[in-house]
Amino acid sequence: MATRILVSGGTGSVGVLLCDYLTSKGYEVSILSRTRRAGSKYTTFLWDYKDQFIEEQAFDNCDYIVHLAGAGIADKAWTNERKKEIIDSRVETTKLIYRSLAKRKHQIKAIVSASAVGFYGQQTSPVIFKEQDAPGNDFVAQVCKQWEEETRPFENLGIRTVNLRIGIVLMQKGGALEKMVQPFKMNIGSALGTGKQFIPWIHGKDLIRIISKALEENSMSNAYNCAAPDPVDNIGFSRAIAKKLGKSMWLPKVPVFVLKLILGERSILLTEGSRVSSDKILQTEFKFEFPDLESALDDLLQ
Repeated sequence: MATRILVSGGTGSVGVLLCDYLTSKGYEVSILSRTRRAGSKYTTFLWDYKDQFIEEQAFDNCDYIVHLAGAGIADKAWTNERKKEIIDSRVETTKLIYRSLAKRKHQIKAIVSASAVGFYGQQTSPVIFKEQDAPGNDFVAQVCKQWEEETRPFENLGIRTVNLRIGIVLMQKGGALEKMVQPFKMNIGSALGTGKQFIPWIHGKDLIRIISKALEENSMSNAYNCAAPDPVDNIGFSRAIAKKLGKSMWLPKVPVFVLKLILGERSILLTEGSRVSSDKILQTEFKFEFPDLESALDDLLQ
């Protein structure tokens, strides 16, 4: 019998990539979703954290869980209502999975849960953050902190837990890169804010390989930064995109106050950013297929 993996957030851009990759490796994949989509390649089990509902059959003969679900943090203005949705879609879904497993027999060996490099706080500093560093104090940091805290009880059920603090995921379709290249394609590309803020990034293909490794390696537990070992600031990132697209960066940097006027509080996602260490994941003998930005853009912006 094939090893069975249940994926929450399986219809998102990373989730789709992951499910296809795991299937190619011979795993049997099913997903948790609020709706069943006609023509889906994967068995779908319904859940809704707002109603505290999850189809119990989702866990039948299931060996591993990958928890990627969460409302897009940059998609909408950070009203109080939106902030609650961002938190609840991560924290309450994790609690729901835990409570469902706690009241039944299961064979789950591990849960690999998404988190983000925002755990350390949105700040531009000379610090290179490592997994043992304390969380930041801003909104994103507190979201990540609460999210990770809710995975700890799984250990009481004999389930190994891994928290992946993910950087900006670069993919051809969906995600940040698709939006980042548009101004450059229209010849209005420029750096943002001071341009000195770092962008911890990772190629989508490397991220799904790390997720797969976290499932397979019993020695992996607790937090891992998921960012390529090539720290690039916003100016460097912008220049790399412009060069790859054969465009020029002739416009001045977009001032911080303009971004705040347009995006409000969530502008901090663009105007601040620190480096994170990839040492811990490298110590697992993981090898990045795309360790530097140039190779990643070569693959994605063909």
